[in-house]
Amino acid sequence: MKARLQNLLLAFAASALTLLVLEGACRLWERLHPPEKVADYLWDWQQKWDGDFYVFESDALGWPPWEDFNADGVRDRTHAVEKPEGVTRVVFLGDSVTLGDGIKPAQAYPQVLEARLDEEGRPVEVFNVALFGWSTRQERLAYGRIARRYRPDTVVLAVCLNDIPELQNNLTRPRGWLSALHRRSALVRAAVRAPAREIGSVEELFERRESKKVRDAMARFFDEVRGLRDAVRADGATFAMIVFPFRFQVAPGAPAPTVQDEIRAFAESEGLAFRDLRPAVAELGERAFVDYDHLSPAGARRVAQEIVATGLLDLPPPALEVLDARGQTPLAALRDADAAVRGAAAWALGRRPEGGAAVDTALAKALREDASEPVRAAAARALGARGAASAAPALEGALGDPRAAVRWEAARALSALRLDAAAAVPGLVRALASRDVYIRGFAAWSLGNLEGAAAPAVPALIAALDNEEAFSRAGAALALSKIGAGAQAAVPALVEALEGPDVDRRWKAARALGRIGPAAEAALPSLLKAAREDHEYVRAQAVRAVARIAPGRADVVATLQAAAKDRDPEVRRQADLAIRGRRD
Repeated sequence: MKARLQNLLLAFAASALTLLVLEGACRLWERLHPPEKVADYLWDWQQKWDGDFYVFESDALGWPPWEDFNADGVRDRTHAVEKPEGVTRVVFLGDSVTLGDGIKPAQAYPQVLEARLDEEGRPVEVFNVALFGWSTRQERLAYGRIARRYRPDTVVLAVCLNDIPELQNNLTRPRGWLSALHRRSALVRAAVRAPAREIGSVEELFERRESKKVRDAMARFFDEVRGLRDAVRADGATFAMIVFPFRFQVAPGAPAPTVQDEIRAFAESEGLAFRDLRPAVAELGERAFVDYDHLSPAGARRVAQEIVATGLLDLPPPALEVLDARGQTPLAALRDADAAVRGAAAWALGRRPEGGAAVDTALAKALREDASEPVRAAAARALGARGAASAAPALEGALGDPRAAVRWEAARALSALRLDAAAAVPGLVRALASRDVYIRGFAAWSLGNLEGAAAPAVPALIAALDNEEAFSRAGAALALSKIGAGAQAAVPALVEALEGPDVDRRWKAARALGRIGPAAEAALPSLLKAAREDHEYVRAQAVRAVARIAPGRADVVATLQAAAKDRDPEVRRQADLAIRGRRD
């Protein structure tokens, strides 16, 4: 028995020594013959987001309207789930090129397209469903998890050429324990032979077109497209594809567009609407890009122009064409029997400053009484564009409209009007009780912007602290903090939130109490405790709050001195600012 054990140990030691020698040899080989590096723009999904899909966490409600990421976790404005009557919905599924990386959100081509269609009076709603690093796999998942519930009429798959190698590299990558070993062991890397299956750059798609890994990559890409196409068509929507070039494709000496040609051939064989955007983008040359593949503002505008010009989308006619066919003035057309004509008339009236009170009265009447949802929505928008303060009662009434499109347009119109605070507060208080979270967000955000003048709304805002969105950027807590000392009555409710189990509410409650200032002195015991014992987010905001409320109190000073040695850098920063008598 002892001899057998010795033999086993000897065999184990010999095997381990062999593996160590092989590992060392493989590491030496890698040093002398480094493998081809995979381009930084080809993401490892597991490394980047621990799976096949991700979105950004966001508590956005649509207010403030300039939030970078909406509640779906993508870089787009907030859209109502309820589909408006008479509106064509177009969804673009893409990656950072569609998102608009390197440019402002409003400069991304989907937003440019929507602005152009809106300027023409076409009732079209454009969705930008895209994120950094998404490939065709993520875009297919995003359709099912995000876009489908909005019931789009057309779904456009926006393809960047790096999508193809990303699919290949990620879908052929070893999983689980083997993947972990692959990252750590040169011997495992030699056995797995990643370079034989991974594509290192987009250029390889052109240079090694007939290699097995490129052929496999194209096949995987086409399978993902078919899966997305089938899901979109099953929902009754139309499906289309656009393909962007890489920057090197518009430079002198560029290779023939063989990859685009292959995708085109695939689309034709599958009966898919398809546009290769390379010729249009090439008209601008390299100034169409901000880097290797992301579009510049000029490039994005050119793409939006091409999408309209080529007829890829089935779009409703411009408003002026609708009106010209009737031969009526917009004011007269507002009484036409055809709802499409009345909607076009409201759009036109919103873009013409003339007409005065008569036009404002007619639009307000349409907002209150027209049976058509699109007409009421267009009338609300027109009143906002005209700055018609006299229409505020009609717009406030429309916040309770049965259709989301009308309610949302009325909210946006009211936000554009310069209303007297005393006159605005009662309507906003009523809107805080809306069943529509977007309208509640509008009301809370608007009340917060009135600051101290919104003090009469404090009881309603305290009641709204029970809402699910109460501590979001457009929630009641932030509105109370902006009101400041006039929100003293909210201190007990905010303390209750500070002492509750939800970390997100805890730190936001601490922030609100700090912004209320010395009037929140009753909250100091809870804030001092939170500054010593709580989650780092809460500690940082509690430190900031106590310094705002009572910076000279001995217990506050002691807490700040202790916080200056906190293990968390943000807590230390807030304590340091407070000790030096500064605020950030």
